[in-house]
Amino acid sequence: MGCSHACTYCDGRAEKYFVEGNFSQDIRVRTNIPKLLEMELPKLREIAPIHLSSGISDIYQEQEKKYKLTRACSEILHEYDFHISLITKSSLVLRDIDNWTKVNKKGGFTLQMTLTTLDDNVRKIMEPCASSVNERLETIKAYKDAGCSVGIFMMPLLPGISDGKKSIEDLLEKLTELNVDYITPGALTLRPGRQKDFYLSKISECYPHLIDDYNNIYRENRASGSPSSLYLKKLGRIMDRTFNNLVTLPPHYYYRNSMPLYCELIILLEHMIQLYRYRDINVTSLETAYKKIKTFLSDEKRNFNRKRTLPGNYIDENLKFLLSTKAFNNIINNDKLTNFIEKVILDRKIFNYKTLKLED
Repeated sequence: MGCSHACTYCDGRAEKYFVEGNFSQDIRVRTNIPKLLEMELPKLREIAPIHLSSGISDIYQEQEKKYKLTRACSEILHEYDFHISLITKSSLVLRDIDNWTKVNKKGGFTLQMTLTTLDDNVRKIMEPCASSVNERLETIKAYKDAGCSVGIFMMPLLPGISDGKKSIEDLLEKLTELNVDYITPGALTLRPGRQKDFYLSKISECYPHLIDDYNNIYRENRASGSPSSLYLKKLGRIMDRTFNNLVTLPPHYYYRNSMPLYCELIILLEHMIQLYRYRDINVTSLETAYKKIKTFLSDEKRNFNRKRTLPGNYIDENLKFLLSTKAFNNIINNDKLTNFIEKVILDRKIFNYKTLKLED
């Protein structure tokens, strides 16, 4: 708990996370994590992605150099066939590229790197102890060259600092050159209390001309820390102009072999609803069918959880049986969507998030 990267905007500073002491100096280390991981992995009944992260820390912060907990976890995980992903803003992840490459050759590996600007002067102020912009770009390139998937968390975009059209365009151009798999943007949230007070004190110190704008954007003091709707609409317009046809969600090919088929289906349908909405395509019938599918699979999951004797692939096999016998359409009453799902689940087609079409 806590993070020595000392990012001024960190949501982990908020009271709701109960991090005591100085957030960037009093770091609590869970030294038993590798042991717990080793104990829990054999108990899993289904293959599923494993994600390494923390909302109030970074798994590759400075203390990792000493304790090597993430390194120990990588050594345990490359003995299994799980798809592993992690999020960091530290180039220290390069130290473990040998193990993560081994993981990638088995179940798959995805590096999720936080990067919101190419301006390292901004980084020095807002993320003073995190890796530099160039170090992160070099890390992204190394993992892409090693054959791993890389997603970018372009968040939080800071009002008046890194949320401008030119700043976003420059970063997108560089990330496109590196051929990253997806880029997920997000606005800055400031929860009332410690987090907001700390961040605004830094704005007053380093960007005093912006303090009135911040007081206006975050005047509603929402518990979530969300900015005003007016600001979000403004940021949304910039996103529409700059992102064009870029993928902002983890693409289908990224997760399709990393989890049970029924989980893949739910995620794909959720993403399709978002993608179609973004392109102003009517999603009413898709949403209706999605709710029916989710209810059906939730019932299947409860049954699976109650009966420990059922095999790990029980739900998937039942789903495939219903599709192969054409009985699945009795659940959703949507011939077009049923045909689409058959191609995804039975024929293992891939849905392209750019073209919105199925591919081999």
